[in-house]
Amino acid sequence: MKWSVASGTASILVFCLFALTGQAASGAADDVLVYERQGWIWSCDGEGGKQKRLIRGARPGVSPDGRLIAFFRPSEAGHEDMSDLWIFAPQSGRETRIASSLFAASAPVWSGVGAWLAFLARDARALTSLVVMTADGSVMSTPLREDGEGVGFLCALSVTPEDSLLVHDMVNAYWVDPDGGVLKSVPLAKIMGSRAQGVTSLDSFSVCPTDLTVLVFSHAVSGTPRFESVMHEPSSALSLHDSWVGVGKNMQITPREITAFDPVWSMDGRRIYFVGYRDTQAADAELFRILRVDRFGSGLKELTLGESVSVGSRSAGR
Repeated sequence: MKWSVASGTASILVFCLFALTGQAASGAADDVLVYERQGWIWSCDGEGGKQKRLIRGARPGVSPDGRLIAFFRPSEAGHEDMSDLWIFAPQSGRETRIASSLFAASAPVWSGVGAWLAFLARDARALTSLVVMTADGSVMSTPLREDGEGVGFLCALSVTPEDSLLVHDMVNAYWVDPDGGVLKSVPLAKIMGSRAQGVTSLDSFSVCPTDLTVLVFSHAVSGTPRFESVMHEPSSALSLHDSWVGVGKNMQITPREITAFDPVWSMDGRRIYFVGYRDTQAADAELFRILRVDRFGSGLKELTLGESVSVGSRSAGR
């Protein structure tokens, strides 16, 4: 595995790597992964075991304790691109629709205690909004909107350990109070360094649940010759950023032969799950896989076919 490590951070990150090696894989069996595959929502544990096809739907988001799954399903009436937001309880099999006729633009994410969830949506003019909704659907608010001036096209939603919401508009990253207002705005160049010049709406950012200074993000990279002969476009990789270390001093944690995007953390901050594939799989009919890597790049493991992965933990509900 080859890492891209800025010289100023090598000693710090290598020390952390050896400090955590051997611990990162512990607890993966307690992780609850929920993901999409061929129009169905599936679940498995963090080792890829206990795979189960659950329900028809798309863009799932599992609650922190793994007991509820929010997902979208095409609306029964209205525009063909509209979706309804549902909550599914795997243990009871109960489905509850909590919102209808939405132009959904992201998977839903849950607050730390599961009291509310949030997602991105588009309006009739195709402008994006950040929507926050109570878990029963009774109260809905919009703490941030694309306005065409200060705030651009909103993308790549995630929730932080402090229960703020993180989005970006390909220029800035915004930490948003779910009750309304931007808590802070950070230029992507301060996080990604020179890679910010090639950022797209598909690049996502996720803050470590146990260390607010660390986040993982996806970004474009050159693929292997094998990859480029099939895809004819840049590949994507994952890197860690530590705001304490400095601007643009990041460490790539996925190897060149892996295309990686949509990273999400385990609840204990030791593992990162993501969607991707190897360059040898680039021509496969069913392309996307769920993979896992330990926080500093060791322990890479392919778990199952699927995409749009979300992570909870059985231990969070104990």
